[in-house]
Amino acid sequence: MSGNRDESGRQQAAEEAGGVDLATVRAFDRAMLAAFGPLRPLAACPIGWQPSPLAPVFYGARDLTGDDGAPVALRVFFPSLDGAVFSAPPLLGCGRYPLLVFAHGHCPGDATNEKKWFLLPAQLARAGYVVVVPHLAATAGGAHPSADDHPDLTTLRQVIDWARTGWEFREMLLPSPATGVMGHSYGAMVGARFVAERAGEVGGVSAFAGFSGVWQDWPQGPSPIFGIATPTLLTWGGPDDLFTQLSDQGWDSLPKPRHRAIFSEGRHWDYLPAGAVPCDREHGPCTLQGAATADLATMFFGKYAPPELATNLPAQIPDTLLPPDLVLTPDQEFYAGSYLYGLRAMSEVAGCGYQLDHATPNERTVPYVLASPRLVAAADVTEAGLVAHFTGSGSPQAWVSHQSPLPGKIVTAGSTVNMTLHAGPIP
Repeated sequence: MSGNRDESGRQQAAEEAGGVDLATVRAFDRAMLAAFGPLRPLAACPIGWQPSPLAPVFYGARDLTGDDGAPVALRVFFPSLDGAVFSAPPLLGCGRYPLLVFAHGHCPGDATNEKKWFLLPAQLARAGYVVVVPHLAATAGGAHPSADDHPDLTTLRQVIDWARTGWEFREMLLPSPATGVMGHSYGAMVGARFVAERAGEVGGVSAFAGFSGVWQDWPQGPSPIFGIATPTLLTWGGPDDLFTQLSDQGWDSLPKPRHRAIFSEGRHWDYLPAGAVPCDREHGPCTLQGAATADLATMFFGKYAPPELATNLPAQIPDTLLPPDLVLTPDQEFYAGSYLYGLRAMSEVAGCGYQLDHATPNERTVPYVLASPRLVAAADVTEAGLVAHFTGSGSPQAWVSHQSPLPGKIVTAGSTVNMTLHAGPIP
C-alpha cells in the first residue's frame, strides 16, 4: 500500500489531488492501515503474512548458555513454520518482531523455574514475538525483590542488550522501545521494578504484564507497580493467592491504560500445570488459568506492542482483551490449531470464574440526560466526548424520554448516544 511509493511520489500525488499536503496523506494512510491493515511483507516471506496475535504460526525454541554467548542460561522462543520445536528455524523475512522478556518467580526446591514456563512464551512466539525467559539466579535463590542493587535487575538489562546486539538472529527484532516485560510472583515485582527504574530512558519498555505479583509484600514505601508509566496488565487469583491483590484504590491509582483479570478460584501457581513445581501443594479447581493468561497476554501485547506490519492490531483488539473471532485464510488456518482457546473454554467450565476490568484513556461515561431538553442533552453528550443522535419529536420543547446506552455505561470516545425525544409534560 503506502510503502510502495516514495515520498516524492506521494507529495506529487497529493499536489495533483488539489494541493493536499503530505501530512494529510500520511494521516489518511494511518487511518486506512488501522482499519484495514496489516501490511504485506516482502516477497521473500514464505507465507505472505507476518505472524501476529490475529494470524499465528508455529514456534521454535532454543536453550542457550554462556557457551553460546548468552549472558545467563536462558530459553528463547520465536516464530517458526516448523513444528519440531527445538530444531525449528526462525521465521525470517516476514517483518520484525517485538522483544518480550519473562521474569520467573521463586519456588524453594525448584532450581530451574524458568523452564516450567512454556505455554505462555510459546503462544506469544506463535503470535509474532521473540520471548526470552532467563534464569534469574537471585530470585531463584530467594532474594526479595526489594533487595538493594538486586542482581536480577542487571540480568534483565543484560538479556535485553544481548538479544538486540549479540543474539544470532537479532535482525528479527524491532528496535527499542518495542520491548515488553512480564513476570510471575517475585519475578513480577522484579520486572515492575526494572520497568519503573527505566521510565523515561531512551529505549525503555513499552508494556508490562504481572501475573500474581506479590504487590503487598513490599517492606516500606510504595510497591514498584505504582512507579510504572507504561500500559499494564495484572492478573491474580482468589483469596488463597496471598499478597497479590491490589485494592480498588490501588488499581484506580495506576496510570491508564490498565487491564486486570481476577481468577476467582485461582491459586498462586495455577498458571502452570498441576504438580509442575514443588510449591504447588494444592492446585486450584481450574486447569485453564495458564491458557487464559496466555490469551490475555497475547491480546495485551498485540494492542500495545504489535509486530512491525500488524498496523491494525491496536484498533482491532478490544479494550476488554477478549480475543476477537479470527478471520483466517486456509493457509493461516493450518497454523492456528489450539490457539487462543483458554478464555473461551473457561467460560464453560465450573470452577473457572474470572473477572476482567480495564481503564483506558479513550473511555467516556455516558451522561444522564433523561428528561433533559434537547439542547441541554446535546450539550451534555458533546461535553462527554460523545456524539448525540436524536429521533422522535421535532418540537423545540421536546425532552429526552429514552437514551441508549444507559447512563453510567463506559464507552469509547466518539461513540453515539441515541436519544428519543418526546413533546408534552414530563411524567
